[in-house]
Amino acid sequence: MAASTSGPWGMLSRVFAVTDRGFKGYVWYADGRLVGNASLMHADADLWVIANVTTHPDYRRLGIARRLMGAALDAAHAAGARQVQLQVRNDNAAAQALYLDMGFWRMSTAATLRLTQVPTAPPSAPHAAGITLTALGRSDRHVARRLLGRAGDLDRGGPTALTVQAIERAGWLDVLDDWLEGKSRRAWCARADGDMRGLLALQTVRERGPHRIDVAVEPRWSGRVEPVLIDAALRALAPRHRGLEVEAEVETRRTAAIAAFRDAGFRLVRVLDRLALDLD
Repeated sequence: MAASTSGPWGMLSRVFAVTDRGFKGYVWYADGRLVGNASLMHADADLWVIANVTTHPDYRRLGIARRLMGAALDAAHAAGARQVQLQVRNDNAAAQALYLDMGFWRMSTAATLRLTQVPTAPPSAPHAAGITLTALGRSDRHVARRLLGRAGDLDRGGPTALTVQAIERAGWLDVLDDWLEGKSRRAWCARADGDMRGLLALQTVRERGPHRIDVAVEPRWSGRVEPVLIDAALRALAPRHRGLEVEAEVETRRTAAIAAFRDAGFRLVRVLDRLALDLD
């Protein structure tokens, strides 16, 4: 173990060294067993993300989560982070109170929707007249970036959206990571009246699910393009990827997108608030 400090309830230990991917793990031991955990991950530039904050039910309200959070925030600050973000269930009042008390503020709220299994022959969505789908090409990236900006995806915070990843040049570590984890990616754009109106990104996995879908739509075309994109994703999955679940994370303000996923058979799994703490 790289470092540890003793406290009245146990021991706080850094159990993972920083890697070139930027990951630190913290655990809390009490009475000879592991009772608390928190993870810190480098997301992008000067942004870090805290995840997996949990305390055993028998050891809650003892300040353990606050100490774990404090250790993670100290490490993020020392690494040059300007902002730290996390996600917390919308109905977790205790965790919400802790994070807000530590200075976090609410960025956005997103719903996670899940399709238990890809249907063998997905029912065809009613295609809006004049909308066509084409594979996203390199020459489309500049236009796609402008669309994502108008849709609010470039500044929604947290781990980069699949649609944003689709227009960025992947580094060799990202390519290697996808290969090791059995991931593959595809992206399409929806066009109407000669302009790009929507973007679809699909990430498939070989063995460990779920597959993931991400859509972004020109605000003025919201409600017309989402069913077309979701239908295309499910049809792309149907031939070879029927055995695993499919998930999508959609901001709750995007009611048309949520309705389109529900119409396609997705069900609501959870609602998460994304919180941020500015360190500079």
